[in-house]
This record gives sequence, structure tokens and C-alpha cells, in this order.
Amino acid sequence: MTSRPIVSVILPTHNRSGLLAAAIDSVLAQTYVNFEIIIVDDASTDDTPGIAAGYIARQDPDKVRCVRHDVNRGPSAARNSGIKIARGKYIAFLDSDDAWLPEKLEKCAGFLKTHPDVDMVVSDLI
Repeated sequence: MTSRPIVSVILPTHNRSGLLAAAIDSVLAQTYVNFEIIIVDDASTDDTPGIAAGYIARQDPDKVRCVRHDVNRGPSAARNSGIKIARGKYIAFLDSDDAWLPEKLEKCAGFLKTHPDVDMVVSDLI
């Protein structure tokens, strides 16, 4: 990716090796493609770092990145670490035990683009 992404997807995780791939795959399967994924590994002790490294190795280095905490700081601190390095105009949070439907980013980014007076989109349906 050579241009700045529109959406930065912040994905905090801690010891979710069994679920992380499904979360990442749901972002990579989006119909909207102008995004980056920032995985924030909050000091996992399972294979979470290895799973994140595998995705980083297979993707454009600007598409999937990872930050790792040396000690567990909790999900809020993990989200904040992701925000600090995010390059997107918009921030989207995805927990590592969740997955998105394929059109989530397309619908949310499209809505924000056509409604510049709106600062945030929240939904439990997409």
C-alpha cells in the first residue's frame, strides 16, 4: 500500500491464538479495501505472536502491522497503542474474538463520507 489508508482497524488481542485468525480473515475479506490492520498483542503467552507474524509475512507490510506489549496492560491500553500508530482517517475497533461481515467497512466508511457532520458509526448488525 503506497497511499494512506482511510480506515485503521485496531485489533487488540491477548492469548487468543484460537480466534485471532478468524478476526483477521474477516477484515481481509472486506469489500472495502483501503484499510490497514494494526494487531496489538498485549503480552500473549500462547501462539498469538506467531499467528500475527504469519499474516504480516503474507501481506503487504503496510496492510498488516503488529505492536507487542512486554507486559499485559489490558484492552484499553492495547487500543491506545494501536491508535498512536494508526495512519487512517477513521479508526475501527475489532476485538480478537469477533468477526465482521464482508461489507462492514464499506457501509461504515461510505456513511461517514456522505455524512461529514457525523463523527462516529456504531452498530451491532454489521
